[in-house]
Amino acid sequence: MDQDLIDDDLSESGVNVDVPLRNTNNEREKSNKCNQCDYASSSPGNLRRHLKTHSGEKSNKCNQCDYASIQAGDLRTHLKTHSGEKSNKCNQCDFASADSSNLRKHLKTHSGEKSNKCNQCDFASYEKGNLRTHLKIHTGEKSNKCYQCDYACSDPSALMAHLKTHSGEKSNKCNQCDFASSHASDLMRHLKTHIGE
Repeated sequence: MDQDLIDDDLSESGVNVDVPLRNTNNEREKSNKCNQCDYASSSPGNLRRHLKTHSGEKSNKCNQCDYASIQAGDLRTHLKTHSGEKSNKCNQCDFASADSSNLRKHLKTHSGEKSNKCNQCDFASYEKGNLRTHLKIHTGEKSNKCYQCDYACSDPSALMAHLKTHSGEKSNKCNQCDFASSHASDLMRHLKTHIGE
Protein backbone atom coordinates (compact mmCIF):
# COMPACT_ATOMS: atom_id res chain seq x y z
CA MET A 1 0.00 0.00 0.00
CA ASP A 2 1.41 3.42 -0.93
CA GLN A 3 1.66 5.69 2.03
CA ASP A 4 0.90 9.36 1.69
CA LEU A 5 3.97 11.45 2.22
CA ILE A 6 4.35 15.03 3.29
CA ASP A 7 7.32 17.24 2.65
CA ASP A 8 8.55 18.86 5.81
CA ASP A 9 10.61 21.85 4.75
CA LEU A 10 13.33 22.33 7.34
CA SER A 11 14.32 25.93 6.59
CA GLU A 12 17.42 25.92 8.78
CA SER A 13 19.13 23.07 6.92
CA GLY A 14 17.33 23.52 3.59
CA VAL A 15 16.68 19.75 3.49
CA ASN A 16 13.29 18.33 2.55
CA VAL A 17 12.43 15.25 4.58
CA ASP A 18 9.70 12.87 3.48
CA VAL A 19 7.71 11.94 6.55
CA PRO A 20 5.09 9.17 6.27
CA LEU A 21 1.70 10.20 7.60
CA ARG A 22 0.41 8.03 10.41
CA ASN A 23 -2.73 6.16 9.61
CA THR A 24 -5.34 7.93 11.70
CA ASN A 25 -8.05 5.32 10.98
CA ASN A 26 -6.14 2.59 12.83
CA GLU A 27 -6.33 0.50 9.66
CA ARG A 28 -3.63 -2.09 9.29
CA GLU A 29 -2.05 -2.64 5.91
CA LYS A 30 -3.81 -5.37 3.97
CA SER A 31 -0.68 -7.26 3.02
CA ASN A 32 -2.32 -10.72 2.82
CA LYS A 33 -3.50 -10.76 -0.79
CA CYS A 34 -5.45 -13.42 -2.66
CA ASN A 35 -3.67 -14.67 -5.78
CA GLN A 36 -7.00 -15.40 -7.53
CA CYS A 37 -8.94 -12.15 -7.06
CA ASP A 38 -8.59 -8.65 -5.60
CA TYR A 39 -9.33 -9.67 -1.98
CA ALA A 40 -6.83 -8.46 0.62
CA SER A 41 -6.79 -8.59 4.41
CA SER A 42 -4.59 -7.55 7.29
CA SER A 43 -5.18 -11.00 8.83
CA PRO A 44 -3.61 -14.22 7.47
CA GLY A 45 -6.52 -16.17 9.02
CA ASN A 46 -9.07 -14.13 7.05
CA LEU A 47 -7.12 -14.81 3.85
CA ARG A 48 -7.07 -18.57 4.57
CA ARG A 49 -10.84 -18.48 5.13
CA HIS A 50 -11.31 -16.44 1.93
CA LEU A 51 -9.25 -18.90 -0.17
CA LYS A 52 -11.86 -21.55 0.59
CA THR A 53 -14.35 -19.53 -1.47
CA HIS A 54 -12.24 -20.27 -4.54
CA SER A 55 -11.74 -23.96 -3.79
CA GLY A 56 -15.38 -24.50 -2.87
CA GLU A 57 -14.27 -26.34 0.29
CA LYS A 58 -17.17 -26.42 2.75
CA SER A 59 -15.89 -28.06 5.90
CA ASN A 60 -18.65 -26.76 8.21
CA LYS A 61 -21.49 -29.26 7.76
CA CYS A 62 -24.99 -29.19 9.25
CA ASN A 63 -25.88 -32.34 11.20
CA GLN A 64 -29.58 -31.95 10.34
CA CYS A 65 -29.52 -31.49 6.54
CA ASP A 66 -27.18 -31.33 3.53
CA TYR A 67 -26.14 -27.71 4.17
CA ALA A 68 -22.42 -27.02 4.31
CA SER A 69 -20.56 -23.73 4.48
CA ILE A 70 -17.09 -22.31 4.17
CA GLN A 71 -17.35 -20.26 7.36
CA ALA A 72 -18.39 -21.53 10.79
CA GLY A 73 -20.43 -18.38 11.41
CA ASP A 74 -22.58 -19.13 8.37
CA LEU A 75 -23.28 -22.61 9.75
CA ARG A 76 -24.28 -21.13 13.14
CA THR A 77 -26.73 -18.82 11.36
CA HIS A 78 -28.03 -21.71 9.27
CA LEU A 79 -28.69 -23.84 12.36
CA LYS A 80 -31.21 -21.22 13.46
CA THR A 81 -33.33 -22.12 10.42
CA HIS A 82 -33.90 -25.55 11.96
CA SER A 83 -34.91 -24.11 15.31
CA GLY A 84 -36.97 -21.36 13.71
CA GLU A 85 -35.18 -18.79 15.85
CA LYS A 86 -35.36 -15.33 14.29
CA SER A 87 -34.15 -13.03 17.02
CA ASN A 88 -33.37 -10.07 14.73
CA LYS A 89 -36.70 -8.28 14.31
CA CYS A 90 -37.59 -5.16 12.35
CA ASN A 91 -39.22 -2.42 14.43
CA GLN A 92 -41.23 -1.16 11.41
CA CYS A 93 -42.80 -4.34 10.03
CA ASP A 94 -43.07 -8.09 10.62
CA PHE A 95 -39.69 -8.92 9.09
CA ALA A 96 -37.47 -11.13 11.25
CA SER A 97 -34.24 -12.93 10.49
CA ALA A 98 -31.81 -15.33 12.09
CA ASP A 99 -28.99 -13.22 10.63
CA SER A 100 -28.38 -9.68 11.95
CA SER A 101 -26.80 -8.58 8.66
CA ASN A 102 -30.07 -9.44 6.86
CA LEU A 103 -31.93 -7.17 9.27
CA ARG A 104 -29.48 -4.31 8.62
CA LYS A 105 -30.01 -4.70 4.86
CA HIS A 106 -33.78 -4.94 5.34
CA LEU A 107 -33.93 -1.70 7.36
CA LYS A 108 -32.52 0.19 4.38
CA THR A 109 -35.58 -0.85 2.35
CA HIS A 110 -37.75 1.22 4.71
CA SER A 111 -35.60 4.31 4.35
CA GLY A 112 -35.09 3.83 0.61
CA GLU A 113 -31.41 4.53 1.25
CA LYS A 114 -29.27 3.36 -1.65
CA SER A 115 -26.12 5.15 -0.67
CA ASN A 116 -23.80 2.98 -2.77
CA LYS A 117 -23.98 4.66 -6.19
CA CYS A 118 -22.12 3.89 -9.40
CA ASN A 119 -20.22 6.87 -10.80
CA GLN A 120 -20.61 5.57 -14.38
CA CYS A 121 -24.34 4.82 -14.62
CA ASP A 122 -27.59 5.03 -12.62
CA PHE A 123 -26.97 1.85 -10.59
CA ALA A 124 -27.43 2.24 -6.83
CA SER A 125 -27.56 -0.36 -4.08
CA TYR A 126 -28.26 -0.81 -0.40
CA GLU A 127 -25.06 -2.86 -0.16
CA LYS A 128 -21.47 -1.86 -0.85
CA GLY A 129 -20.60 -5.37 -2.02
CA ASN A 130 -23.25 -5.19 -4.75
CA LEU A 131 -21.71 -1.95 -6.00
CA ARG A 132 -18.22 -3.51 -6.06
CA THR A 133 -19.56 -6.41 -8.11
CA HIS A 134 -21.49 -4.03 -10.40
CA LEU A 135 -18.41 -1.88 -11.12
CA LYS A 136 -16.71 -4.91 -12.64
CA ILE A 137 -19.30 -4.76 -15.45
CA HIS A 138 -17.79 -1.43 -16.51
CA THR A 139 -14.18 -2.61 -16.26
CA GLY A 140 -14.79 -6.08 -17.70
CA GLU A 141 -12.86 -7.53 -14.76
CA LYS A 142 -13.58 -11.20 -14.10
CA SER A 143 -11.59 -11.82 -10.93
CA ASN A 144 -13.60 -14.83 -9.71
CA LYS A 145 -12.00 -17.80 -11.45
CA CYS A 146 -12.91 -21.48 -11.37
CA TYR A 147 -10.03 -23.69 -10.25
CA GLN A 148 -11.30 -26.62 -12.34
CA CYS A 149 -11.86 -24.99 -15.75
CA ASP A 150 -11.45 -21.69 -17.61
CA TYR A 151 -14.71 -20.16 -16.30
CA ALA A 152 -14.34 -16.64 -14.88
CA CYS A 153 -16.90 -14.04 -13.81
CA SER A 154 -17.27 -10.77 -11.94
CA ASP A 155 -19.91 -12.00 -9.47
CA PRO A 156 -18.75 -14.29 -6.62
CA SER A 157 -22.21 -15.85 -6.28
CA ALA A 158 -22.13 -16.77 -9.98
CA LEU A 159 -18.83 -18.56 -9.36
CA MET A 160 -20.32 -20.47 -6.42
CA ALA A 161 -23.22 -21.55 -8.64
CA HIS A 162 -20.77 -22.56 -11.36
CA LEU A 163 -18.72 -24.70 -8.95
CA LYS A 164 -21.84 -26.79 -8.32
CA THR A 165 -21.74 -27.89 -11.97
CA HIS A 166 -18.43 -29.62 -11.23
CA SER A 167 -19.50 -31.19 -7.94
CA GLY A 168 -22.94 -32.24 -9.17
CA GLU A 169 -24.48 -30.64 -6.07
CA LYS A 170 -28.16 -29.85 -6.58
CA SER A 171 -29.14 -27.88 -3.50
CA ASN A 172 -32.12 -26.08 -5.12
CA LYS A 173 -34.94 -28.59 -4.53
CA CYS A 174 -38.59 -28.43 -5.45
CA ASN A 175 -40.93 -28.81 -2.47
CA GLN A 176 -43.63 -30.37 -4.66
CA CYS A 177 -41.74 -33.09 -6.58
CA ASP A 178 -38.29 -34.68 -6.93
CA PHE A 179 -36.82 -31.94 -9.17
CA ALA A 180 -33.45 -30.55 -8.03
CA SER A 181 -31.00 -28.20 -9.69
CA SER A 182 -27.63 -26.63 -9.06
CA HIS A 183 -29.01 -23.25 -10.21
CA ALA A 184 -31.75 -21.33 -8.38
CA SER A 185 -32.97 -19.87 -11.69
CA ASP A 186 -33.67 -23.40 -12.98
CA LEU A 187 -35.73 -24.13 -9.88
CA MET A 188 -37.71 -20.90 -10.28
CA ARG A 189 -38.47 -21.81 -13.90
CA HIS A 190 -39.47 -25.34 -12.82
CA LEU A 191 -41.80 -24.07 -10.05
CA LYS A 192 -43.87 -22.28 -12.70
CA THR A 193 -44.75 -25.68 -14.19
CA HIS A 194 -46.62 -26.51 -10.99
CA ILE A 195 -48.77 -23.40 -11.14
CA GLY A 196 -49.33 -23.55 -14.91
CA GLU A 197 -47.51 -20.31 -15.82
